[in-house]
Amino acid sequence: MDLREIAARLGKAGPVVRVKAGPFVGYLLNDSSLIRQAARDEDTFMFWGREPHVRVIVREGLLSTEGTVHRDRRAVMRPAFAVPRPADLGASVRTETRSLLATLPADRPVDMSHEMTRLTFHLAVRCVLRSEVSPGTLTALAAAHSTLSQVGALRFLLSPWPWVPVPRQRALRRALAVLDEATREVLARHRPAEDGCDVVSLLKQAWREPSEAAVQDVRTLLFTGGEATASTLAWACFELGRHPHHQQALQEEADAALGLGHSQAGVGMDRLPRTAAFVKEVIRLHGLPVLVRCTRRETWLGGHRLPAKATVFLHLGAMSRDPAHFERPDVFDPTRWMPDAQPSVSPAAWLPYALGPRYCPGAAVADVMVPVALATLVATRTVRTARPGRTVRSGFELAAMPRGLTMTAALREPCPSSPSAASGRRPHEGASSIARP
Repeated sequence: MDLREIAARLGKAGPVVRVKAGPFVGYLLNDSSLIRQAARDEDTFMFWGREPHVRVIVREGLLSTEGTVHRDRRAVMRPAFAVPRPADLGASVRTETRSLLATLPADRPVDMSHEMTRLTFHLAVRCVLRSEVSPGTLTALAAAHSTLSQVGALRFLLSPWPWVPVPRQRALRRALAVLDEATREVLARHRPAEDGCDVVSLLKQAWREPSEAAVQDVRTLLFTGGEATASTLAWACFELGRHPHHQQALQEEADAALGLGHSQAGVGMDRLPRTAAFVKEVIRLHGLPVLVRCTRRETWLGGHRLPAKATVFLHLGAMSRDPAHFERPDVFDPTRWMPDAQPSVSPAAWLPYALGPRYCPGAAVADVMVPVALATLVATRTVRTARPGRTVRSGFELAAMPRGLTMTAALREPCPSSPSAASGRRPHEGASSIARP
């Protein structure tokens, strides 16, 4: 049984569940209203990035700050991530995705989790940070990210037992060195936007380059920006392999939105409703399972007493599989997110980018980058599971990656756009429609 399955069972035990393992005592919040309350209340619940076992990775970047300092540093970056600026990302994401996919083998199976991590860092560096890193650094960064995430999770789980040695310490030091080298390359090769409102330029201006604060924030963005996005793209490939009819439907939409005869400009979500719905369903079933907070003082929540310095898990997995909000919650069904779906999903039913003072600053960017990258992938490749009988499990990481995801990515000839896909309407019949399973 993996951690997701354990959390799912605990999620049925009540709105607040006390969890004890040796000296460790934590509290799992399963009720959506309690989760939202804890996520918003910064005065009572502290973000776990301040913990020593986490700061060894995030250091003094944005993730380890809180309160006024955290809000001020977020405010510096806000213009770079504000709407409508993310809408300009579509064309560059499409171009850069096609560029990296050209290096993906078509004649042999690949580790799709690694390839999607490599793609994610490539897009983060080129399209968000407006820079570049060497191919060797990019590959090393994709491998290092897995180590950083795994060791971070291990350090957190073993923190109640400080005498227990955390495995892979040597690998952690090598991975941190790779992240530091990638940060140096990003800063050295940065290409400022004409208006100076890209995120690296804003950080340099705010902290009077080459401030250590700017360096640490770029480093944090490089690490955290790839965490959830790589996981989403990898699990999306997993679901494409499981559901060929969904893949065909997404290919038809991609042909209409991104195919021959279409300009690079205006690649937006209005042209990719099926793909955006597919991504939301992937996040619902495979997204970050928990958020972690710590109580600053003794408090009461949902009729339960939480002592000071208690570890509190906000169980997002319980929200995203709540039958009160989702019909057949364990079924992969992208149609629930389509604009014309009835009943529509309540915005209160899930928290893909957290909530409150810790809401992901790059949420609007991710909402564009992930669907456009996925649409570009299916427009040029057909992904299939290389070993159909092999079990794929969630990895042991901060944002769990699929382990054992060996797939082929066969080249695909561009197809002419279809009238139904071009208009954003679903075909009325045939295997290519996104039908409810």
